[in-house]
Amino acid sequence: MRKIIIYLLFLTSFSVFAQKTKKETKIISGTIIDGPRNEPLPGVTVFASTRIIGNKTDIDNVIQGSMIGSTTDFDGHFTFNGPKEIKYIIISYLGFETQKINVESKSRNLIIKLEEKEEILGEIIVTGYQKIEKRKVTSSFAKLKADDVKRSGVANIDQMLSGEISGVFIQPTNGGPGAPAKIQIRGTSTLNGSSDPLWVLDGIPLQGNDIPKDFNDKDNIDNLQSYAIAGINPEDIKDITILKDASATSIYGARAANGVIVITTKKGKEGAMRINFNSNTFLTLKPNFSKLNLMNSSEKVDFELKLARRSDLNYQKERGGVARILQLHNEYDNFQTNGFSSIAPQAQKEINNLRDLNGNWGDKLYQAALNQQYGLNVSGGSEKSRYYFSLGYYDEEGTTKGTGLNRYNITFKNDYDVNDKLNVGVSVFTSRNKSKSYITGADANTNPAYYSRRVNPYFTPLNSDGSYNYDLDLVERSSLNFKYNPLEERINTNQELTTFSVKPIIDLTYKYNNRLTLYTQLGMQFDFDKTEKFAGKETYYTRKYRYNSRYLDKDGNSAYFLPEGGIIQNWNSDSFQYNWKTTLNYNKTINSIHEIDAIIGTEFREDKRTEIHTKGFGFNPNTLNTIQITNDRVLGSALFNPYKKSINENAYASFFGTMSYTYDRKYTIFGSLRYDGSNLFGVNPKFRYLPLWSVSASWDVTKESFFDFDAINEFKIRASYGVQGNIDKSTSPFVTGIYNDVNILPDNTEESIAVISAPNKDLRWEKTVSSNIGFDLGLFNNKINISADYYYRKSTDLIGLQSVPLESGFNFINTNWATLSNRGVELAINTKNIITDDFSWTSSFNISQNKNKVEEIQIKDNDFKPSLKGYGVNAIFAIKTAGLDSNGLPLFWKDGKKITAVDFYNLTEGVDGSQLTREEHRNLYSYVGNGDPEFTGGFTNRFQYKDFNLTIATNFNLNQTIKRSPTYHPTQISPTYNYNKEVLNAGTGNYPSFIGATTPGFETDLVYNWYNQYDTGNTYKDLDIWVEKISYIRINNIKLGYNVPAKYLERINLSRLSFNLSGRNLFVFGTDYDGYFDPETLGSSYAQPIPKVISFGFNLSF
Repeated sequence: MRKIIIYLLFLTSFSVFAQKTKKETKIISGTIIDGPRNEPLPGVTVFASTRIIGNKTDIDNVIQGSMIGSTTDFDGHFTFNGPKEIKYIIISYLGFETQKINVESKSRNLIIKLEEKEEILGEIIVTGYQKIEKRKVTSSFAKLKADDVKRSGVANIDQMLSGEISGVFIQPTNGGPGAPAKIQIRGTSTLNGSSDPLWVLDGIPLQGNDIPKDFNDKDNIDNLQSYAIAGINPEDIKDITILKDASATSIYGARAANGVIVITTKKGKEGAMRINFNSNTFLTLKPNFSKLNLMNSSEKVDFELKLARRSDLNYQKERGGVARILQLHNEYDNFQTNGFSSIAPQAQKEINNLRDLNGNWGDKLYQAALNQQYGLNVSGGSEKSRYYFSLGYYDEEGTTKGTGLNRYNITFKNDYDVNDKLNVGVSVFTSRNKSKSYITGADANTNPAYYSRRVNPYFTPLNSDGSYNYDLDLVERSSLNFKYNPLEERINTNQELTTFSVKPIIDLTYKYNNRLTLYTQLGMQFDFDKTEKFAGKETYYTRKYRYNSRYLDKDGNSAYFLPEGGIIQNWNSDSFQYNWKTTLNYNKTINSIHEIDAIIGTEFREDKRTEIHTKGFGFNPNTLNTIQITNDRVLGSALFNPYKKSINENAYASFFGTMSYTYDRKYTIFGSLRYDGSNLFGVNPKFRYLPLWSVSASWDVTKESFFDFDAINEFKIRASYGVQGNIDKSTSPFVTGIYNDVNILPDNTEESIAVISAPNKDLRWEKTVSSNIGFDLGLFNNKINISADYYYRKSTDLIGLQSVPLESGFNFINTNWATLSNRGVELAINTKNIITDDFSWTSSFNISQNKNKVEEIQIKDNDFKPSLKGYGVNAIFAIKTAGLDSNGLPLFWKDGKKITAVDFYNLTEGVDGSQLTREEHRNLYSYVGNGDPEFTGGFTNRFQYKDFNLTIATNFNLNQTIKRSPTYHPTQISPTYNYNKEVLNAGTGNYPSFIGATTPGFETDLVYNWYNQYDTGNTYKDLDIWVEKISYIRINNIKLGYNVPAKYLERINLSRLSFNLSGRNLFVFGTDYDGYFDPETLGSSYAQPIPKVISFGFNLSF
């Protein structure tokens, strides 16, 4: 009925098109289709244009005083006669992009798809505070449609953005289900604070935990919790806008120096109810374990035999399968003296049997997993009220066994026109996430990614009778048998994080008149997190925990104050924030050439987080009871403390205003000012409020009368300058300390507070001054669009350590004095390569370069590593080697000559360690590269042939320096572990030989003692042999889709049905990354593998 009414109205209003002409005519006909939904559109306006491109005196769609055109019927068809000289037709429909189609070569049976748009006035850019027509935008931004970046088998929107936006570097933290991505927009603007961008959901800044700077952490890398965007269903997102420069972000105040990502969600539209359902089943492939380049069983046996022959090494005779067999048969000394052939045949047989054993750790610890996600949304509305409702379900088992994510989403949005002036909107976003993972905290071996690299390849976790076989090598020796088996550990331990989140948003818009609008928005965020870690009595985790509680009783005997039994730990946190924003908007156009847009407003925000951490020991899973600990020693230890509570509360008040002026649609000037106040700073009233401001301008050159280039349809120049802000929450202007108990005498403790941070009443906000210049260029009727930007950002008042007089009681305090700069270029090119009725090919390419430099910083006098001053934030320093000497020991460069380690480190006989001062020690290092890639970007190609479509998306990182963990240590080589096959090259090339205290060779004992004991700065891991330069390109998404033609769907009462087959992260080309699963986790021994995913899905609408 709705389509019939629309059709009749447009048919009546367009009857003027029926006028006749006596000129020679041609027939123009075709079908108009709703592109996103693949269904016909009735009532679409189609009119002729005789305008010649570049001839600005012609009048569109006017032929001898008549307007020629038609409207589409109920099935989207149109046909009309017009003069033969018609070259173009214009298709216009409310809510869709207007299209101009060439009909010179083909004018009949056209198939034209229309794409939706937000506003009838032109593309609208949503900043979170206002909606701006793109022609008036003076800042640097990027806008993406969510449908263009959507990926199957990805829980959150952040990892879908990789390679899509110039100037945005996205790095996965790890490959676990729902793991967040580390995002940097135009580099980093802080040394110690968070570099994460601010996420904004429908105008409300989201609160969440910061992503850690260091991913190479055995405990936290796979257990990141409650970051800002977690829980938002990607299916609810309409588009994403990335705000980059000061003009775009300074309105967000002291949280915007790292950039802002604005998410606009879908909403209902006037019209009949639409129901959409989507389903995806995705297979996560098992990681390729061979990429770790580990020794197999036979190679490891040969390696152990080689080590065991060397009496000069500090060889652990009780470790490793070969040594245990030799010891069992009392053949160890015989083997060292006479070799393998001299030992007993039974010992030889048992050793050779090890070669045939295979622990299959790639299968034991990793898996392929079949997963699923579903989405349902219902939308529609009347003239006064519009609604949107959605349900989402996501379930993913990780490629690491024992990991997974399960999420439910419910979203409801409604806006209601109370009258012609007042509109009220209500949105509620709810989600429940439940993630599971392995338990951490005992040591690195409980991390499967780490353990899989270290376990001996011949170790099998189950005996022939099915009982557990305990790893006798990797666990430390003590009077308490830890008995570690990874399978037993996985079965008898558990770690689950459950997060329930509710985000209600209420909007009220009062339009006083066409020029003045009052807008107020109240957004709230409730997050309830619960983490439970359980370890049963028969686990390595519990055994080691209890061992760490040992003490000497009054008789001098070892005792344990932890009872026997399991351990259960709970972290419960409740967080709440509200954000209340009120703006008064003024818009006025004078004489059609002067346009004024102004906003003044206030914003108040408060957030509070309460955490309670409990530990129970002696846990009985049958009775669910724990045993209370009465020993006083537990009170002074964070490891055993049964109860801990923390409360963190912050408040902010802000006042802001913006104003823009546009003259004759050519020139636009924009300015913004904001004052932020917070309890985080402001002890000194002088620094209580932080003024942030920006000015910017744009010039549309194509509107000038002198500009007459047919090939250029858009040429806009932009420039901006302003101040952004940042808060380093890791510091405080107040004195801070840690409460603890100190043992004064045996069984006698006293309460104490250790001061960890000195007070500084002048501590204040960090500031970034940002300048940007760029242009937007459209060629050949927007067949080619180019955007380019150059920026310079200087961050001052960064919080860093600074030395103070000793009379203050401190050596260093945190103060605002460090300086950091970023400069870079960005380029984005979008092209329509081929556009025909049946086939289209479009491309988007972006590349960016960012270079940062620390300009002012101070390090402690006793630091081993060089200062970052003059280098990038993620600069990598290494000690350059010069090959090996005749004994296989490292040589080094000094004054252009090769010298030994003894001379390089100034090692002296009879003296422990190096005689170098700390400054001389720092001077040993050389700058070898930056941990951030020099160039980042992406290249996406989209093809469409009739009802088929294909998308191939890539991202690339070029010239990145990585320092990986050493494959082995020359003085600590052990049969305990498996190794990368690089260890077989020890003593060749640049890889040092294995050395012991008695290894023959000049001054070897000095070198041995240095590397084995006295190298407190751990310089071995900083040798340049562990540094790599990497460049790679990843095909992160290949998607093939098919839209079932509308004529077939009418029979089953569907308006849209499409199918898709996709592959994610299937191919990576570039630098060799053997030893790691993926180049994006290269250097981290703890990160779960980045998954490769194949998925199949369908979407239907009715």
